[in-house]
Parts: sequence; structure tokens; C-alpha cells
Amino acid sequence: MAQKVILTLSVLISVGLIWGALTYSPGGDRGDSGGSFENAPGVVREENGVQYIRIVARGGYKPSQISAKADIKTILEIETQGTYDCSAALNIPQLGFQQFLPATGVTPIEIPAEYAKDSLNILCSMGMYRSRIDFN
Repeated sequence: MAQKVILTLSVLISVGLIWGALTYSPGGDRGDSGGSFENAPGVVREENGVQYIRIVARGGYKPSQISAKADIKTILEIETQGTYDCSAALNIPQLGFQQFLPATGVTPIEIPAEYAKDSLNILCSMGMYRSRIDFN
């Protein structure tokens, strides 16, 4: 009887710890990678008919929500700054793009104009960190 109680308590504690680990995010809501500062200076810029969007990948993706022009060739610049967490495993499902980013540097990713429509989701490999570009 005592073994069943101990086993039951162990299972409940384990489930609670796993649930807590999966839902805990030090930056707030799991869908918000630490705060949105939509279209802060330097996030979206246009040069010679090409749109550039800069996202910082470290402990999530910042900003977590971006507005950009639709139907224009776009270069996504993913900046890493000593990034050794899950955000270094970049995934863009709509483009079929998956890549491990270098710990420090800027990785350019071309988004053809035909994909610069509606929205584009940027995720870590686990789906814990996210960013979204809304093309208008």
C-alpha cells in the first residue's frame, strides 16, 4: 500500500515538473519571445527596392511581431549575439527552411516576393520561441 502511494506521488510530482518546464517562459507568454517592439527603428528598412527585416535571436526572437510590405523581395537578417539556446535552431515552415545559426553573426535569408504575403512564422526547433512577420 505504501509503495502505491509513493509511486502515485512520484508520478504526480514528475508530471507537474514536466508541465511546469514546458509552460514556463522567463520572458512572459510563450508566444511572445520576450516582448514585442513592433517596427522599432532599424527593424524594417528598404534599400534599392529590397526590404530588409532584422530579428535578434537570443533567448527568443525580438521583435516577436513585425509589420512589413507585401509582394516585395525581402531579406530577413537574423542576428545572433552569443546565442547558444534553442533560438539558434531556426525554422521557417512556410519556406521549408531549417538551419542552425552561428553563435554570433548575421545570417541573411532571402524571402522571394511570392512568399511575402499574409504572414510568415519564425520558430525555434521546439516551437517555444516565435516571431511573426505580417505582410501588408
